[in-house]
Amino acid sequence: MKSKVAIVYSDYYKDITNGLLDGFNNSIDASFECDEFKVNGSWEIIYKINSLIDKYDKFVAIGVIVKGETDHYEFLSASIANQLLNLTTLKNVYISNCILNVLNIEQATERAGSKNNKGSESALALNNLFIT
Repeated sequence: MKSKVAIVYSDYYKDITNGLLDGFNNSIDASFECDEFKVNGSWEIIYKINSLIDKYDKFVAIGVIVKGETDHYEFLSASIANQLLNLTTLKNVYISNCILNVLNIEQATERAGSKNNKGSESALALNNLFIT
């Protein structure tokens, strides 16, 4: 039986998240069965993962948070990271955090491209932890 992974992703920056999803899907071991769940923004990823905990014990959180002119970036980035950590420890699930926290779109584009793809790195983390 294949191990199930829920990929919860925000499509707020579609081109970038599509690149991260491609990187993940191209690098994940075939022994995993992956289901994708789309949400509007990175903040909603936490709620969606929490709602799926009874069905999955492995998750990938994919999104992008870009710094703007206000402090919103700092609050959102820290809150999401803390809540993903809380879900991991309190619910005993694995969450690969592939939410990019970047200063500009160019940085996000670099991390979702073919050379330095963070989606691919998330898949490799799962492969290394759970494939024997």
